[in-house]
Amino acid sequence: MPPAWRRRPDVDGGRGGVALLLTTLRLGGARRESAALRQAWETRADYPGLAGLIDFEGCALWLARRLRQIGADTALASDLGGFVTRCARDIAASNLLVDAETETMLGFLTARGTPCILLKGAARRALAHQLPFADARATMDLDLLVPGPAARGLWDDLRAPPRGYALGFPDRNPRPRHHHLPALVGPGGVSVEIHTSVAPGIPAELTWQRLRSTATTIQRFGVETLVPSTTELLWDGMMHAVRSGARGFRLHQLLAASCIVATGGGAELREVRDRLARRSSAPPSLAGAWLDAATWLGGAGDGDPPAILTRSLQWRLAVARRLPASHRVLGVWADEASRLEFDLPPSRGVTGGLRPLGATLVRNAYRFWRLARAS
Repeated sequence: MPPAWRRRPDVDGGRGGVALLLTTLRLGGARRESAALRQAWETRADYPGLAGLIDFEGCALWLARRLRQIGADTALASDLGGFVTRCARDIAASNLLVDAETETMLGFLTARGTPCILLKGAARRALAHQLPFADARATMDLDLLVPGPAARGLWDDLRAPPRGYALGFPDRNPRPRHHHLPALVGPGGVSVEIHTSVAPGIPAELTWQRLRSTATTIQRFGVETLVPSTTELLWDGMMHAVRSGARGFRLHQLLAASCIVATGGGAELREVRDRLARRSSAPPSLAGAWLDAATWLGGAGDGDPPAILTRSLQWRLAVARRLPASHRVLGVWADEASRLEFDLPPSRGVTGGLRPLGATLVRNAYRFWRLARAS
């Protein structure tokens, strides 16, 4: 039997669409089959709901670049390709705004004499020259780690004239002892978060010492700055995904880690798995599944993608084919199914918005779909 992504869209219930998407997104995983992949995108990539799934998963820019990399540029001229191209341009434009804010902030911090470490998306973008596709996913805000004693003064200076950064969420109550100060929004509309730690409960001094001791010094926009080691980037990405619950098991989160794996990050993976084994607070099923999926997407190992990754995306595609193309609607149905997979309780959004009956409806629909799929 041919691989799922080579089968006709009208006979496989969308499984081929998910398989084609995953095989194409995988870094280094399609070298031997690039010709067949090109043909599949150019002749059979008309799976209903696939455009909505790509948009929801936030992988359009990554996909557009991979299609060009395997020589499937013709696919970008189709209706689906046009949609992917438009989404990719939107993501790229948003990323450029974050870059502009990064340049402004690094110049300000240098003049002020405040050291910082770029975090999350800003750090990955700064390392794009050594991490493949590290700049190919959406970066919505700028996260900076500064020494704890310097954070409040920096935040106050950004709020004061002439900079006058606005509160990102003026109606939200301050969260004492949170790992970053309330988000600020600069003139370019980009949210800036001043971190004293990378996670709740970890002391600021310990965080700065740990990340600073293994950080890499780079030149970014003509300014010398610091970025975390790839191990810390992978660990922080996983823990951020775990804290996000089921929302962390989406492609845009997984792809951010896969670019580290693709560079031969075996040592990073071993260290992260060792840390995870010593940490009892992280849900083991979610963290383990997240690492396995990111590892496969990074091109490590042979064989099919992890079953839970394929199943999750097939469910989301099924929902996208039947319900309105809304991130909020798809998010509820997607995340509640993932929470069931990872033995997590119903999310507050479902129990508070749709009430417990809504959570039961979504979970039962997913159970029925799984039974029907297996038959």
